[in-house]
Amino acid sequence: MGGGVAAPGGGAPDQEARCRLLEVPSFGHFAAMMVTAERLLSVILTHMRIRDAIQLAEARRPPDGVIRCLIYVRISMDKAHDGHGVANQLAKLEKKANERGWTVVYRLSDNDIGVTRKDPTKPGKYRPGYEEAMRLVDARAVDAVLCFKWDRFIREPLDLEYLIPRFDKAGVRFAEVDGNIDLGTDSGRLHARILIAVAKAEQERKAERQKLANEQAAINGKRFLGGPRPFGYREDHVTAHPVEGPAVAEACAALLGGGTVSGIMREWTKLELTPPQRDRRGTTRWNRASIRSILLNPRIAGLSVYGGEIVGQGNWEPLVPEETWRAVQGILEDPARKPPRGVRTLLGGLACCPCGNVVAGGPSHTGHRVYRCSMPTRDRSWPGEHVARQAGPVEDFITRLVVGRLSRADAADLVAAPENGPDVAALREEAAAIRRNLEEMAADRALGLITRPQLLAATGRANIRLDEIGTGLDHAARENVLAPLVAAENAAELWESLDLSRKRAVIKTLMAITLHSPGRGARRPFDPATVTVTWRQPDAA
Repeated sequence: MGGGVAAPGGGAPDQEARCRLLEVPSFGHFAAMMVTAERLLSVILTHMRIRDAIQLAEARRPPDGVIRCLIYVRISMDKAHDGHGVANQLAKLEKKANERGWTVVYRLSDNDIGVTRKDPTKPGKYRPGYEEAMRLVDARAVDAVLCFKWDRFIREPLDLEYLIPRFDKAGVRFAEVDGNIDLGTDSGRLHARILIAVAKAEQERKAERQKLANEQAAINGKRFLGGPRPFGYREDHVTAHPVEGPAVAEACAALLGGGTVSGIMREWTKLELTPPQRDRRGTTRWNRASIRSILLNPRIAGLSVYGGEIVGQGNWEPLVPEETWRAVQGILEDPARKPPRGVRTLLGGLACCPCGNVVAGGPSHTGHRVYRCSMPTRDRSWPGEHVARQAGPVEDFITRLVVGRLSRADAADLVAAPENGPDVAALREEAAAIRRNLEEMAADRALGLITRPQLLAATGRANIRLDEIGTGLDHAARENVLAPLVAAENAAELWESLDLSRKRAVIKTLMAITLHSPGRGARRPFDPATVTVTWRQPDAA
């Protein structure tokens, strides 16, 4: 230090040297810092590093009365993703800090992070800026925390009770743009509690008003204004998207035709379709849950929903008819539905061994694909031989049978519709009338025109009938899995374009298959007699 500090035992240091300023080199984004040599003397004599000494000195209050200010800014939702909201807050807070004569030493922000939570006893979203601010408060590295408003820093009364002892212990004041709150005094704490209680009450009133407005909007069929655009629709949430809309309709048809959610996921990925949350969350990949939520949403059928219940007809363009959506819902919500066995092979879980057990597909010890009687469910008492044979020749044989049958002139007979099917239009009109009646009864109950038991009884009967109508619409929309192949000009070409799950559905609809052992000996030629095919339609053979 230029001789300004004597070595231990070398006498008192020179008074001028003790008051001399030491300039510390800049470390990265830290500007040059000035501290008195006298404040560093005690720690330097203990052989501490200069950086440690500076950090220790920085935690002490400046002797000249400088107020070290930390500015914290937060925006719950940044739709433009450009940080303009926090930048505007920061500029105004910088001006306020200068007017008060405070020295801004830290500027922290949490952009596009909300803090409102339904359960105040549970932790909210992680806010890195907030966590760093509290670390600096605990370290006594600042004298004041300046925010735009209280609710930018905390929102719940429980959060305030958590902060009071920490600010009090550190001797740090809390300031808004329009005032100060000293959490170290009883009057300051009372003021803070009143402000937070008033803000919480206003938040709850606003939430209740918004809830009622959303319910009424749903009943009137108005689109939901919040959240990202729904998949299948344009940015106005009303007009069908030219690519995504047809994709949703085709996905519904695929499910009704025996397809799977996994197959839809692969198809949408191949088409380079992306989830609508991509812009906000960076989500680019599909998963089964996201596809299920899209296909189960009544919105795609033009139905308006509130609180998980269908409350009316929406004013947007439906992507599929209501009966189609109800049929898809019946498939996806069927409790007995589970991934079929052998889903990675054409006949696994469909074809049977002579013992009556299903076969499973897998590799043999030589690496060939084989079908063998499934070991876990095998009938151990069967006196005959259990099947184990190569898969390729059997699959080729079954494929030729299926394509040949669907290419015949009388193939249309396989998908003949019943003559006495339900009147879909009438069912839909009846359902709409019942929902309108329920709305009118709710209004009558509010005016005291009917009693509560009368309302409950009528609502119960109406819901039973709505369930019956839904079941009828479900059955009306069940598409025959053979219809696309029968209508195709080239059944063989369309068969090759189907995914594995839809091929399996066609085979299951057309026939029952029993595989027999081909006999011992390598390279034995394929014998069609070792595959028993029983057509499910009497005239299909």
